[in-house]
Amino acid sequence: MNKISDSAFIADTAVIYDDVIIEDDVIIRDFVVLYPGVILEKGVQVMEGAIIGRLPRGAGATARDTLEEYKKVKIGENSVISPHAIIYTDVFIGRNTLIGDGASIREGCRIGDFCIISRGVTINYNTIIGNKTKIIDNTHITGNMFIGNNVFISSLVATTNDNSMGAKGYSDEWIKGPTIEDDVRIGAGANILPGVRLGRGSIIAAGAVVTKDVPSGKMVMGVPARIVGNEGERK
Repeated sequence: MNKISDSAFIADTAVIYDDVIIEDDVIIRDFVVLYPGVILEKGVQVMEGAIIGRLPRGAGATARDTLEEYKKVKIGENSVISPHAIIYTDVFIGRNTLIGDGASIREGCRIGDFCIISRGVTINYNTIIGNKTKIIDNTHITGNMFIGNNVFISSLVATTNDNSMGAKGYSDEWIKGPTIEDDVRIGAGANILPGVRLGRGSIIAAGAVVTKDVPSGKMVMGVPARIVGNEGERK
């Protein structure tokens, strides 16, 4: 049974399934779909055509098993879900976070407070993102990945989690995305390969291909990326 605040605004064309909680002052625009288990905390805004709580469907083509039942989805206070964003089931998003137009967030993800997940960003399964992190347009965040606090990831960045490129099937043991520690900055078009660790405060130059760990506070650039200085320096 749904619990919907009297102060919420819900457009007539929105579709709301059972077991949804909508708190005070929530705004839900036209053609939004809310699946079971969704919780929208106070002041959340969900814009036109967004879908929240969707179950993944593998169609028998995926190596990785997907969820088969709805789990909780929580969107924190005053967050905004922009038009046509898709948020899958079993996702938690903190307060005052912006999810941009057409972004896609897969199941098992956890996103912190005061984040920006910008237009066209795709975040794959089981990924953790800390507070005050910004991920800019059309970047891909792979599955089984960790991103810390106050990270900046520019546009068109690629991250990957499988060095075999699918040849070995799927296992949590070897399908691992990068680990990005607090305060890292990544330039446009960089490519971060599976299992790489970017140390706290490191800088990845635009277009770099990062094939190995980057120590804290270092700047890397090139293909493959190499250390060219310390944070705040350019050589």
